[in-house]
Amino acid sequence: MLADRFDHEINVVRAGRYHGWRGDFWPPAHSYSVIPLDLGPAAQEVVAELGPHLLTGLADLRDAVEDQWTAVRGGEDPGRTRFPRPAPAAEAMRRIAALMPPGPDRTALEIRARALLEGYSDEDLQALVGIEEDVVVVAGRIATWIGKENTGLPTAFAAVREPEQQQQVTAALATLDAVRAYVRDLHPDLELSPVPAFVACRLFFMAGEGERHPKHIAYFLPEDEGIKRSPFKKTYYFGNTHRVLLETVGRSLAERHLAVGHLFDPTEPGSRHIPTLGVLGHEIGHGVRRPGTRFKPLNAADRWASVVLQEVLADVFGALVLADVWVRELGVDQDDAIAYYLAECLRYADRGSGSFPDSDGMLLQLSYLVEVGALDLTEDDGVRLAGEPGAVVAGLRSLARVLADAVLTGTAEPAVALWRTFGPRNGALAPLVDALRPGALPTVDYLQEALSAATPTR
Repeated sequence: MLADRFDHEINVVRAGRYHGWRGDFWPPAHSYSVIPLDLGPAAQEVVAELGPHLLTGLADLRDAVEDQWTAVRGGEDPGRTRFPRPAPAAEAMRRIAALMPPGPDRTALEIRARALLEGYSDEDLQALVGIEEDVVVVAGRIATWIGKENTGLPTAFAAVREPEQQQQVTAALATLDAVRAYVRDLHPDLELSPVPAFVACRLFFMAGEGERHPKHIAYFLPEDEGIKRSPFKKTYYFGNTHRVLLETVGRSLAERHLAVGHLFDPTEPGSRHIPTLGVLGHEIGHGVRRPGTRFKPLNAADRWASVVLQEVLADVFGALVLADVWVRELGVDQDDAIAYYLAECLRYADRGSGSFPDSDGMLLQLSYLVEVGALDLTEDDGVRLAGEPGAVVAGLRSLARVLADAVLTGTAEPAVALWRTFGPRNGALAPLVDALRPGALPTVDYLQEALSAATPTR
């Protein structure tokens, strides 16, 4: 199963065909670099509020979800959104809910516990979008990486809201009129779909597929639970997972391979909100449309390219909202925003090609920026992407207009042509790929020692 992680042709043929994969690490690789993230401090904050029985409830939920993960991987599959035997997980969630005072957190958890047994109703999903939880616990058949398999696997997570980051989300969402005006200036046909509810939080518990590797920095519910096209959407963004990746992987890659006059440092006070705003911008970018936009023809022509290009749309428009709109509206530093964006491009690109659509999408964006001259790929002092932040913003504006005309038209041919021109067959990044290839794949490992010491009731 081992292959060069940048061998697009081999990897994309294998994509979605890892149904029997039981290993904790994916994709198959010669080596991994493991980055520890201790969830204990966040967990202890919640235990101090709800009591020590929370750890027992989470241990029960972990065991139930792991049992269902094993069952589904072994071939038991009652349907995309269901556990083979949901009762133990639902009971664990009800016990955790009983530890919470009456209010939004308990109500949301009771809805989710019932949904494990009965499924969601539209009324449930509408209620969950409107509830502003401080502590959230979720369990279900949540999506894994599309390159791994095209379905959801049993997962549970718990997180606590980050008030300061949530204030930034609220401030950013108040600028949506300015965002709409901006995208119309890029292309007069562009419009915005409604933005999902967005919760900035710190993860303190993970089990099941979400505990395998690599880790997600956000889940998009209920779509990731297998409920497509629901109008009631909510994103849970794990800021602590994202930050440790930026502080380790992103920073290291940027130091080695970027020369844009500025290095993004997520530990600096002035930069601490940019990752949250960057992910929120990505969510807004997913909602950029033209009146005739539909992806069915592109899905039929090339499903992988379709998913990649939809991620590119979200990346590009999200980066422009961050670096061109929120500079004015929220006081974001543009140089910081572009340094963050390019560090993220490198972090995703480092995962390879043909296994992750979002990684292929970042490679496409970097290829475009190099080809149009917004970045220069230099080899004088190691392999570096060099340029000025303002030129990168101009290059992103250019790409946004190309995407509007090639991908948002409702037809397949121009989108496939864009993919073939700037996708993995484009050789503009060959020296960078060669420089990335020898490194081990980085992955976050959650430390949950307090949970390991808890004694389940079962």
